[in-house]
Amino acid sequence: MTEKNHIYDSKEFLEQLKKENGLPENIATEAQLWDEIFKKEVYHMPRQIFPLIYEIYGKRYPPDSALSPLATEFSVNRNTEEKMTSIRADKTILIDGRDIYHFECEIKGSNAMVLRMFEYDVHIALSYPPVRHLQERKALPELRFPRSCVLYLQGTSNRPPLLSCRIYLQDGTSCPYKVPILQVQSYTLKEIKEKHLFVLIPFLPLRFRKYYQAEKKSFALKKEELTSFYRQIILILSSEADSGQLTDFDCSILLNLLRKSMIRVFCKDDILLKEVISMTEPILELEIDKYIKSLSMKMDELEQLKIFSEKLDHEKEQLLKETERLGFEKDFLLKEAEQLGLEKDFLSKETERLGLEKDFLSKETERLGLEKELLFQENKKKDIQIAELKKQLLELQA
Repeated sequence: MTEKNHIYDSKEFLEQLKKENGLPENIATEAQLWDEIFKKEVYHMPRQIFPLIYEIYGKRYPPDSALSPLATEFSVNRNTEEKMTSIRADKTILIDGRDIYHFECEIKGSNAMVLRMFEYDVHIALSYPPVRHLQERKALPELRFPRSCVLYLQGTSNRPPLLSCRIYLQDGTSCPYKVPILQVQSYTLKEIKEKHLFVLIPFLPLRFRKYYQAEKKSFALKKEELTSFYRQIILILSSEADSGQLTDFDCSILLNLLRKSMIRVFCKDDILLKEVISMTEPILELEIDKYIKSLSMKMDELEQLKIFSEKLDHEKEQLLKETERLGFEKDFLLKEAEQLGLEKDFLSKETERLGLEKDFLSKETERLGLEKELLFQENKKKDIQIAELKKQLLELQA
């Protein structure tokens, strides 16, 4: 739906809303719209789920309790289908890391609903076993179902307070399976305020469907009544924001979701649809636009931080690589120094050995010189003796 032009009294805009059956973009069915509204409440204002849990189960949680969403899509194999298909629960949340809650939003009731809930709960129990069971491998395996509830958004018919069925086991025993229900339209605005069940507010316009006249394509409802209903909600939200029970952001989310709900409910009535647009948009622009602007600035800051973080990560990676390279070089140089040290020791010892050899050769040369001198003197004596002998021999011959 294109609403950026803000021409809410134009016939073209109203026709566009009616053509799309009052559904936002990317929402194909009404059931998806109610599921999406509840999911946005859990995601954007999770602390407001605690009063709903207390209303259903009587269990209180501190405001700072940790709340996180869990995966809700599970693969199944139907007998009528050859391929695996998937089922999706509306909303499953984990509180303080131990308590699991499962909520389903429904318009109309059916006998099969309890079986759907059982199927969802089996998959949730198998997907999220107790932490103690994971830590103590020898413990007896446990299958712990979540605390589930069906929120019936429309009508206040005489439904039983519990959906139930009986499960028969292979050993012949059986056990009951029960799921509480909550009928949204059974709550008055006063009760919602007193019990702080603000998450129910976006679903309240569904109570006006009983006034719809299909043959006239209009509601047997005066626009003053609708305006009064909306103003009462505004007063409640303002009062709760002043008391600190709700934040301005919570109020903005609730008003935005309420507007989507009212557009869907009154999309077939031109007069009431125009009234919805005219009375909701001015208020929403003040709060939502402020939030969007703030969110946009935060997103820009986060984007800059992301870029800076990526740059730091890159520099860190480069430094780590450089440190690693320098570490390798250091190891190499240490080994090289160790090798040079060994070579130095070897050369020192070799120099010492050569010095000793030099000393030995010097002494040997000196000894040979003396021996040479002795031989020379000896030869000289022998030459004198030979000359003397030759002289004697000549004398004898004469």
